[in-house]
Amino acid sequence: MKRAEEIGFASLLVIVFAMFVILGWGYAKRPRIVPLTLSIPGLALSVLHLGNSIVKARRSQKEQQSDARPKPAEIFADAQQPFLSTETRKIFEIWAWTIALAVGINFMGFMIALPLFLVTFVKFFAKYSWKLGTLIAASFTLVVYLLFYVVLKTTL
Repeated sequence: MKRAEEIGFASLLVIVFAMFVILGWGYAKRPRIVPLTLSIPGLALSVLHLGNSIVKARRSQKEQQSDARPKPAEIFADAQQPFLSTETRKIFEIWAWTIALAVGINFMGFMIALPLFLVTFVKFFAKYSWKLGTLIAASFTLVVYLLFYVVLKTTL
């Protein structure tokens, strides 16, 4: 995807999720839990994606200005393409992790599946230590517990 298209798509995501957040606040206290649960993280992630796309676009402009000649690896890149690119493989892996989380939530419940998912995801996909994975899982689970069980007084 070209950088301008990526920035445009990320901007569209920000607008859509912002609209969902604004509309979600208009519901009564109990019914607004689901739209806000989905739209607030979506808005945060889409803003992060937009910022990342803008930074990448600026970096690529600087790189294009500094070196316009093709590198030897780029000349023969078409002959060495594997069946699935690394980006496509990563997308499939992320879908597999997402499906695994959904299955875990279905069989174990949200508050058990979430920390288990986070620990294993951080260890095996992001390739960080067990210690960091446990810290991330514990802190995120605590935030979810406080937000939903204490503040919103609902169950997951």
